[in-house]
Amino acid sequence: MARSLRSRVLWLVAFSLLSVWLLLALWLHNTVKQHLGTALDQRLAASARMVASMANASAPALSAKPELQAVVNSGLFCQVMNLRGEILARSGGAPSAHLASSQDGFTERSLAGERWRVYTVSEGQVRVATAEPMAVRESLLATLAWALLVGLLLALLGAWLAVRWAVSRGLAPLDAVRKEFESRPVQAASATPSAAGITELVPLVAALDRWADQARQALLRERRLTDDLAHELRTPLAALKTQLQVARLKLPPDAPAMAALTAAENASSRMADNLQQLLALARLDGVPQSYPRPVQAVIDDSLAQLAGHPQRAAVQRDDVACAAMTLASPSLASLALRNLLENALRYTPPGEPVWIRAVADATDLHIHVEDQGPGITGNAEDLCTRGHRGDRGQTGLGLAIVASVMARSGGRLALENRAGAGLRATLSWPLTGSA
Repeated sequence: MARSLRSRVLWLVAFSLLSVWLLLALWLHNTVKQHLGTALDQRLAASARMVASMANASAPALSAKPELQAVVNSGLFCQVMNLRGEILARSGGAPSAHLASSQDGFTERSLAGERWRVYTVSEGQVRVATAEPMAVRESLLATLAWALLVGLLLALLGAWLAVRWAVSRGLAPLDAVRKEFESRPVQAASATPSAAGITELVPLVAALDRWADQARQALLRERRLTDDLAHELRTPLAALKTQLQVARLKLPPDAPAMAALTAAENASSRMADNLQQLLALARLDGVPQSYPRPVQAVIDDSLAQLAGHPQRAAVQRDDVACAAMTLASPSLASLALRNLLENALRYTPPGEPVWIRAVADATDLHIHVEDQGPGITGNAEDLCTRGHRGDRGQTGLGLAIVASVMARSGGRLALENRAGAGLRATLSWPLTGSA
């Protein structure tokens, strides 16, 4: 399966970006967590020292008013105790149990099922403990983590879109080279593509140009050869046909040799027509132009070309259901069908029938040629290869020509052994208005 260079580059870049962003996100999260914890601890310590200074100056008054609200920062809780550990004052919402630890500094304590971050400081006659619920701190950290994650995801999406656009723009010259080579006929002289000035594309374009030059030279040599063959073969064929016509004119209509001369003249005409078809195929000029004709007429033409065959009478046909359907390339279809019939008659024992059946399904028109021969023992694709030598030592172009003809006419050839005995060769064309 073909792999897209654009997709490959995009996935590699996406993986690289994702890896970098994940590492950056982890680093930022740890850094923010560390600095935020430090800032919150500094706020906790500053509040404790401020309350300690205020409470130390009014310690007697505090002992008379145990419910006095200590002045602390929002979200913090405070307890003021004397040196004996008696709570002199506390802020609203502070737990009744002692928050202060045995030593000054930061500690984490669990009171009534809740975890607290506590800072204890002793100053003069009082000890002050300020505390913050760990749940509040963890909620703040989670909010910051989500905000950081969303921001990184949005940045990653923006980077992905930017990279996608950049890759598409960067590969545009490659698409331009492809379109120029696709639109350039193989026989056209090499031309420098508009994107050939790009450093990375210069070797690729040069290699493609060399390949195109070699293909063009090979095509020119082949065309010269086919032109020479056409010239050398047309002349003797025309002379043969002329001599046969002269011979017919010199004989009376009821002469015994008249039928043989007529068959020979028809055979020379068909040989000239087949030569033109094969030359058109060899030149790779596409399918020879012809008007669509009914399937029945194509089968008639193929059978007419077998008029002199000794086993012509063995051919049976079943094409009534598709007789009116048309073939867009009747000359090529007739050539392919005639080659299949000759092959079938060659391997069918005398007296056994060879069937031509035309059927159609929802998508294709099929013409089956069924013989009574030994079938095939090797790979069907090998039998359609030019120059293939069969089990009996024969070499030929029959099936190779049929496969080439079907490819030119937009159809396909299939070979399969029949259930009983023999071979079924199928010519198929898609149903697109006319086959």
